[in-house]
Amino acid sequence: MRIKNCLTVMLLLVLAVSCSKDVLVPEPDVNFDENFLKSASPQLKIAVMSDLHYFDRTLLPTTEAGVEALQAYMAQDPKLLDLSTYILDQVIADLLAEHPNVVLIPGDLTKDGEKISHQSLAKLFKKLTNAGIKVFVIPGNHDINNPESYSFSSLAPTETITADEFASIYYEFGYKNSIRDENSLSYIHKINGKLWVLGIDACKYAQNTTGPIVSGEIKAETMEWIKSNLAEAKEKNIQVLAMVHHGVAEHYVGQNQLDPGFVVDNQVQVAKDLSDAGIQVVFTGHYHANDVTAVIVGDKTLYDVETGSLVSWPSPYRLIQLSGNKMFIDTRNVTAVAATLPGGMDFVTYSMLFHQTCLDGYFNYVLQLKYGVPPMSAATLAPWFRDAIMAHYAGDEVFGPVPQGQYAQLYQLSQLLAGALGSLYTDLPVADNQLSLQWK
Repeated sequence: MRIKNCLTVMLLLVLAVSCSKDVLVPEPDVNFDENFLKSASPQLKIAVMSDLHYFDRTLLPTTEAGVEALQAYMAQDPKLLDLSTYILDQVIADLLAEHPNVVLIPGDLTKDGEKISHQSLAKLFKKLTNAGIKVFVIPGNHDINNPESYSFSSLAPTETITADEFASIYYEFGYKNSIRDENSLSYIHKINGKLWVLGIDACKYAQNTTGPIVSGEIKAETMEWIKSNLAEAKEKNIQVLAMVHHGVAEHYVGQNQLDPGFVVDNQVQVAKDLSDAGIQVVFTGHYHANDVTAVIVGDKTLYDVETGSLVSWPSPYRLIQLSGNKMFIDTRNVTAVAATLPGGMDFVTYSMLFHQTCLDGYFNYVLQLKYGVPPMSAATLAPWFRDAIMAHYAGDEVFGPVPQGQYAQLYQLSQLLAGALGSLYTDLPVADNQLSLQWK
């Protein structure tokens, strides 16, 4: 998620929060069972990681000018690109130890569709498949036909890939022995007689001109393909794990109107169509927040399980167990990488300070120049908004005593800003990091 329009979005959020009681969905039937992992014999273990934004090391800068260019890029779009390879190496090592049956990756595999990064990723995923772990990927909006594919080593554009090349490079990771959609890179893979994986391609890479299009849509032809093929699964009571890069539900009130592009186009109808087709859980990414939202569709519930980015705070991934009709979702954060960090810092401290610094500078700038906040006040307020955003990234936001105190102080200066701060700490149902779902 780029932050250049972030404050504008937050300021508008207060208008939606004022009427949020009228639009929030009912609390779904979700129970957290702490004994589940100890007592259950899982039929399947699943891992989910999203928005890897992998950036091959050969594309990293080798000159002072390159370093300055990369630092400037990361300052306006804070992703730990220089550590992306180390972060993924650590997650792969963790997964080899956990040994899930399946790994789902719902898009934005690369920084900006760099071909060499895609090729390197395919080699890394082989480590998992060679260990007997199935890997399934779909494209994100950054991955294909991206004019912003770039090398900070040569300080010049670098080769990107086409949709056909994506399917070829990742043939072993979803497209082999699968039912393919003719109109997109969507597919269905039958893991066994009881469980299928549905990978949905909702990206608009065919329309890319100057940069990747943020928004996404499920084409009408693709939705008909989904309905037709899932009729068998519904009839035979086969569980289907679906993933798509874009959210299928709003993760805060008014998201689709206030920050368009991160929830799939026509999301109300999409949620209904998927739910009617028998989908109960959709794994998503795109917004870089670790957040789960439940949508009531008639007498059914659809869960949008968004997983945060590996290169954004706090670098989460998910471990999931299926046992009968119960799904237990756990979240892990990367806490160490095999890289030497400035000042001997540990990874968590470095990542936190990196994001704090970038976000502080951004909010300080915008509060003054766009909203007329005096410099001293802007310097005080910027960390408050930074903490609120980082809380949303981490999930399970709590509007505790500290942000409540900030809200009270800010209210004296600006009711609009105070409302925006409070809205960022408002977590829609359900829990984000640890929860168990009863599949019906």
